[in-house]
Amino acid sequence: MPERFPGITIRVPSSHIDMFGHCNHARYLEYFEWARFAWAAHGGSPIPEMVKNGLGPAILRADVRYRRECLYDDELHVSVEPLSARRDIGRLRQVITRTADNEVVAEAEMTFVMIDLVARKATKLPAVFLTQVGR
Repeated sequence: MPERFPGITIRVPSSHIDMFGHCNHARYLEYFEWARFAWAAHGGSPIPEMVKNGLGPAILRADVRYRRECLYDDELHVSVEPLSARRDIGRLRQVITRTADNEVVAEAEMTFVMIDLVARKATKLPAVFLTQVGR
C-alpha cells in the first residue's frame, strides 16, 4: 500500500472570486476533485489511465459542509481520506483547510462508483482501487 497521501496545496485565483468577494461555492467542488485526481495517481490509479482502460470514477453523492469563506490568494490544503470500499462503491472524506490559520473552510464526504465507460453503467471497483481505499 502506498504511503499516506499528503494532499494538495492551491491558491485561490481571482477568477474564482464571485460578486460577494469570496470564493464561489462551486469552486470548492473543483478543489475536492483536483485532490481526488492527485490521490488516485498517488495510489497508483491515475484517472487518465483508468479512462484509457474504459473505467472512470463517478460521484454518486457529495455531502459538503461549508464552514468559512475563502478569499482571493488564500492558500488552501485539500486532503483525501479513504473511509470505506465495497465491491462496487467507495466513500472518501475530504477537508479543505486554509493554511494561514489552519481553519477548516469546507469538508465533504464523497460516495462514488466506478463506471464502465463503454457500457455506461456501474461496475466493480478495480483491485488496486479497493486496496487504495481500503476495505
